[in-house]
Amino acid sequence: MTAFTVFGQPANPATLTSDDEALTIGMQFTLSQPCPLTAIWWWSPSGAADLPAATAIYAVSGGTVVTGTQNSSPSWSGIAGSGWVKVTYDGSVTLAASTSYKVAIYHGFSAGHNYYGSTANYWSSGAGSGGLTSGPITAVNNAGGDGGQDTFDTAGTQGYPNASFNATNYWVDVEVTVATAGSGALLAVGLP
Repeated sequence: MTAFTVFGQPANPATLTSDDEALTIGMQFTLSQPCPLTAIWWWSPSGAADLPAATAIYAVSGGTVVTGTQNSSPSWSGIAGSGWVKVTYDGSVTLAASTSYKVAIYHGFSAGHNYYGSTANYWSSGAGSGGLTSGPITAVNNAGGDGGQDTFDTAGTQGYPNASFNATNYWVDVEVTVATAGSGALLAVGLP
């Protein structure tokens, strides 16, 4: 099995941003083949006070949570402010090919602020302006996303992210696996 993510978890991709409301933030993607979900990644920048309270994968069509992906008590691989952290999934949920999804985390309101990393204009004029592809995963650019690629929701509870601001990358990532790399067309990204 080979694991793939969109970003490959680069070192220090964004600095700390604070916000004073609960947020669901996400990233839209599709798969070129059916793949088991094995993790949801999130960048927790230095100085972050806490970790997201929930994770999920949403189907863009209908804005509903994909069965088996909702995790309301995630066990993160690291502590707040430690960089890339992930919630592991057991691979029992297979995401379909050619279906638009959003990988999302819910960050509740804690101690007056939410802390996350953000990179403005990433999906419009930055590295993601043409979309990104890693193995079977493709993340669309801001123009191709439902409500933009840089989506968030401020309803106060976990919800489908469909608002946009400055084509910002909030550094939420999905990890899927494939049984084989095939003819070499798929390139595995380095995961920590």
